[in-house]
Amino acid sequence: MRKFYKILFFVGIVSFSHAQMAAVEATEPIASRDPVKFTHIPFLLLRFNPTALFGYNNTLQYGAELAPPFGKFSFSFDYGKGKGSGNFNKYVKKNQAENLNKEFRGEIKMYFSDWFPFYALDKKPFGRYYSIEYVQGQYDRTVDMATGVGGTTLPSFAKFENVAYTEKTQAVHLKFGKHIHLHKHLFLDAYAGLGMGKYTSIDAAASTDDLENVPLHFGFLSNKSLRQPGTKGLYFSKTAGIRIAIPL
Repeated sequence: MRKFYKILFFVGIVSFSHAQMAAVEATEPIASRDPVKFTHIPFLLLRFNPTALFGYNNTLQYGAELAPPFGKFSFSFDYGKGKGSGNFNKYVKKNQAENLNKEFRGEIKMYFSDWFPFYALDKKPFGRYYSIEYVQGQYDRTVDMATGVGGTTLPSFAKFENVAYTEKTQAVHLKFGKHIHLHKHLFLDAYAGLGMGKYTSIDAAASTDDLENVPLHFGFLSNKSLRQPGTKGLYFSKTAGIRIAIPL
C-alpha cells in the first residue's frame, strides 16, 4: 500500500509540473509580445541626433520617423544645419567660424519579425531593424591653404591664402540599428552603417591650381583631412550614432 501511495504521489508531482510548464508556455508569448506598455502602437517618432554635433560637419540634426500601422517598413527624414562657430573643436571654431553645413537624410527601415527567440521584441517600431539611408550634404568652407608650393611638405616661406569653396556630397549607407526603450515616451535609437559616397568640391576662388591642402589634425575628429577645392571623386562612407526618439 505504501508503494502505491508513493507512485501516486510521484505521478501527482509530474502532472502538476507539466501543467505549470504549459501555463508558462501559454502566457510567455503574450507577455513577451508586449515588452513596453503602450495604450496604442506609436505611428510617429520625433527624433533628435546629438551625436551629429560632435563631427567636423557639426549639424543640429532633427526629424521624424513615420511608422504606418501595417507592414514591416517605416520611413524617416532628418534635416541638419550647423556653423563652424558652434563646433566643439577649438581649431574649427577659431579659424573656420564661417563654415556652414547642411544635411538631408532619408531612410527606409525594415524591422525584424518572426525570428525566434527575438520575434516578440522586433515589432515595429520597437525593435531591431535594417535600413537603407540616403544622405545629401552641402558644406560651405573657408580654410587657409598654402600658395606657390608643391609636394606634401610645406617650406617655412610658404604663404597662406584664405580660400572659400563649397563641397557637395551624396552617400548611401546600409545600416543596422535597435531601439532601446527607456520609457514609453523615450527611446534611444542606436545605429551603425557602411556605404559609398561621391563628392564635388566647387571652387569659389579665382584659381586653385597652385594651392596645397594643409593637413588638419582634429584629434577626436579622426585627423580629418579636407578635400582639395576643384576636385571630385568617390569615397568610403561610414556612419554611427545614437538618436533620441519620442514616440507619439
